[in-house]
Amino acid sequence: MCDSVYSQQSEAVVICNQHLVDNKYLLRLQVEDIALKAEPGHFVHLNCHPSLTLPRPFSIMDSDPGLGTIDIFYQVVGDGTEYMRGWQAGHRTTMLGPLGRPFRRPESGRKALLIAGGIGYAPLDFFARRLKIWGFDATLLLGLEAAPPFALIASSREVGPEMVVDPLALARLEQLDIPSRVASLEPKPGFFQGYVSTLAKEILLDMSTTVLNKTDIYLCGPTPMMQAAARVAKEFNLGGQASLEEHMACGFGGCAGCVAPIKEPEDAGGWNYRRVCTEGPVFPLDAVLWDKL
Repeated sequence: MCDSVYSQQSEAVVICNQHLVDNKYLLRLQVEDIALKAEPGHFVHLNCHPSLTLPRPFSIMDSDPGLGTIDIFYQVVGDGTEYMRGWQAGHRTTMLGPLGRPFRRPESGRKALLIAGGIGYAPLDFFARRLKIWGFDATLLLGLEAAPPFALIASSREVGPEMVVDPLALARLEQLDIPSRVASLEPKPGFFQGYVSTLAKEILLDMSTTVLNKTDIYLCGPTPMMQAAARVAKEFNLGGQASLEEHMACGFGGCAGCVAPIKEPEDAGGWNYRRVCTEGPVFPLDAVLWDKL
C-alpha cells in the first residue's frame, strides 16, 4: 500500500442511496478513477449541493475497481447530508479523491483488533476485508448506541471470553469469515453491555502472551471512544494506527483547519499540529497526543 495525497476532481453518478436505519444511509457512486485508487483509510470530498460553499468529507467504505464504484456510509447531520438524503439513482455530482494517507499494511504474522464507533465503522470495515484478502487475522468490534445500521446474525466464531448469551456478529463480515462483536451501553440481546473499549480490554486479557505480542490495534470513531481505546492499547503496550475524524474545509491542506496534535518522530518530547486531510487521516496510534484532542 502506498501513501497517497494525490487527488483530482471527478464526476460521480449515484447508483443507489439506501436508507439503512434512522438517519443513516449507504451511498453507492459510479466514479471509476477514484475506485481504481481507493485504499482503506482514504476519503473523498463530496460536493453536496451548488448552494454550499464547501464540500463534505466522507470515508470510503468500499471500492470495487472492476465495477468502478465506491460506497459511502453517512449520517444526516447538517445541510450537506440533508441534500444527499434526497439523491436518487442517476443524480450527478463531483468530488475530490482519493484523499489522505490510508492504513498501512501490517508486518507479516501480525493480528489486528479493529475498534470502531458509529460512522467510524466505514474505513475499518473496508480495512478488515482488505486484511482478510492479504491473509491477516482480523477481528472487528463495533460500539453502537442507536439501532444497528447493518444486519446482525448469530456468530459462529469465538471471540475472546464469551461474555454474552448468543453473541451477535455483523452479517457482512461473518460471511467472509471475519469475526466481529457489537457493544452498547444499553442492554441489548447478543450485545456486550458496556463501552466498546471495555470489550476490547476483555478480549485482550483473554489472549495468550504470544498472541497479544503479535496484535495491533486500529481505531476510528468519536474522539472519546478512541481516547479510551488508546488508553487500553497503552495499558497492554500495543501499537497500531488510528484514523482521525476532523472537520476538513478544503481537503488538500490549504486551510489547516483540520490539524491534530502529533508527536514528532525525531524528537521524543516534541509535537506539532499536523493536517489530518493530507498528513492523515491515519496516524500511528502512539503518535497521537490523545489528551490534547
